[in-house]
Amino acid sequence: MHFYTIDQFFLILHPLQKYTRWIYFDFRRRDSTIPFEFENMTKLKISLTFVLFELICNLIKFILEIRADRLSEAKQIAAVTSIALLCMIRGISLYTDRNRMLAICNDLDKIFPNTVYLQQRMRVQKLAAFFKVRFRVLRIYVYVGLPSFASIPLIRYFLFYDGENGGPLLDEYHQHASWAPFELKQNNRAYPYVYVYETFVTILGFTCILTWDHIFTVTVSQLTMHFEFVNTELESLNVRDTTGRMKSKLFWRRFKEIIVYHQHVYRLAKKLNETFNLTIFLTDIGCAGSICFHLYLIANSDSILTIVTFFFPCFILIAFTFDYCHQGSRLAEASARLQTILYTQEWYDASPTYRRLMLSLLQYAHKPFTLNGFKLFDLDMLHFQSIMTIAYRLFAFVQSQGNQHLSQQMRKKERESEREIKRAPGLKNGGWCLVSNSRLKIRQPEARISANISKDKN
Repeated sequence: MHFYTIDQFFLILHPLQKYTRWIYFDFRRRDSTIPFEFENMTKLKISLTFVLFELICNLIKFILEIRADRLSEAKQIAAVTSIALLCMIRGISLYTDRNRMLAICNDLDKIFPNTVYLQQRMRVQKLAAFFKVRFRVLRIYVYVGLPSFASIPLIRYFLFYDGENGGPLLDEYHQHASWAPFELKQNNRAYPYVYVYETFVTILGFTCILTWDHIFTVTVSQLTMHFEFVNTELESLNVRDTTGRMKSKLFWRRFKEIIVYHQHVYRLAKKLNETFNLTIFLTDIGCAGSICFHLYLIANSDSILTIVTFFFPCFILIAFTFDYCHQGSRLAEASARLQTILYTQEWYDASPTYRRLMLSLLQYAHKPFTLNGFKLFDLDMLHFQSIMTIAYRLFAFVQSQGNQHLSQQMRKKERESEREIKRAPGLKNGGWCLVSNSRLKIRQPEARISANISKDKN
């Protein structure tokens, strides 16, 4: 059997980190007895600076599009802005909560099983298999989705841009259709440099999301493993031993160890929730809005390239939202299983002391531990369903508003065309214009015709 260390789980590098070596938290250490330390935050500060600048540029472009009454373009900018905002939230959380994250990692390191026998009992190999499958899925997306997102604007540029006329570049030729000083994103000569910059910012922002998600998933999975170990150990106890004299001492000693261990794991879980609850709360708001705008752009686009461009960010948002809701659900299920184990034991054959104690334990285990966002919601699969429902309702609202705005624009254009036609010069003899089926028809008033007939008779 393979022997695992906690370093192997924290040191898993995604392809972006592996090839670019852009690593925010370095979990490498010379000796397993030394606690984890994050010495250098320079790369994270650089990433936050670039992502913040890009977020400001997106907000400026969004305001400009709104003022120009170009709502379709504004919704496209809103989708990109929501992604930049999500990257910024995750990046700021990594920087501001790094000490608390480090403390949780070191606390989990202290209770990680350090023998092959303990790792078999705690099923560490099951945890390793889970991360192996998860890493494969993420690697496929990084190899397929991210290059597609970055290359489609470049493909459009080579296929559709007319270099001979040298007109300004459109937003569809850029990964981030944001504002840039000195109109750099409209300049054809600056396009190669702008494209490299946008690719660099994309890598920085996506690395912020991956790093936060990796630390959150590893810590939650570790706590889930410890809760399941408590359940397994408690299930293995024979409550009938409480009636014997010799076996009773061994039972109560082991029972006390399990309870103390469970209390320690529970305190670590509360510490983890205090560390991540603000980010979870803000992420949910950003994810629902971002999914809404991406679905709107996908549903109202006729170009396959545009659909593919916005499909990958929308897919990764849904996938990551599902993943951390699933992790919260697994943790809640492992914590809730304690009550079932206590009740299914043969407590009726135990000593009166244990029966009285079991009532207190059942009351304690009645409400399982759940990750939450400031106690406004619990992080589980029902919460994922609610996020998708909110995203769909926002999508329906934006779609209806978009259709209403489009009909208003069409009526406005019709009224303007009618005014132009009415201003058109009539006949020299005083004719007037009538608009019918978008064709200009010239008719003379009946009074003028009758006057001309009487004049001819005379």
